[in-house]
Amino acid sequence: MDWLKHIISENFAAITGLLGVYIGAWLTNRQNRTQKKLDFYEKQLRELYSPLAGIRKEIGILSEFRVEGGKASQEWWQKVCDVAEKIEDPDKANEYCDKEGEKIPTLIEYDNNQLTEKIIPSYRKMKDTFENNYWLAEEETKKYFPTLIKFVETWERFLSKSHPIEALKKYSVKEGELLPFYEHIDGINKLLKEKLKNSKE
Repeated sequence: MDWLKHIISENFAAITGLLGVYIGAWLTNRQNRTQKKLDFYEKQLRELYSPLAGIRKEIGILSEFRVEGGKASQEWWQKVCDVAEKIEDPDKANEYCDKEGEKIPTLIEYDNNQLTEKIIPSYRKMKDTFENNYWLAEEETKKYFPTLIKFVETWERFLSKSHPIEALKKYSVKEGELLPFYEHIDGINKLLKEKLKNSKE
């Protein structure tokens, strides 16, 4: 019976050894899969979602500042009108308004330049970032791509002055339609950061 115990003992050791190798390989494979997933999350965040959020933030700041500038200009012009009303001589009142009014084209030109040279190029950059890193996007994110493309194309057609304004209004995409996309980007950014943070704890 000693020989039987010896055989069982040897087989048990071999099986245990194989089982240990299998478990070790399984754990290593699982760890590798987890690391690849985390690497992908980091790539998504670094090359797609974080840049999109940054561009959106920049556009938001510029647009908000533009609106504030417009309000300040309106308040300034109202003061000009108030002063003109107090001038008894109509000719001098008109002269005062004309002189102050010379600044208006400069203000309009600045706003137009900011739109064409900063804001619209930022939207183009957003579109290009999305397009170039489309493979990194979540399926839910990809649903917003057509709206972004159409929005940028709306501005391209408007700026080219090659399309009738009335016709353009019928099929144009307004920025309000991008708001769900912006909210989605912020949400994914937060989610990816949390996943990466939790993996390090």
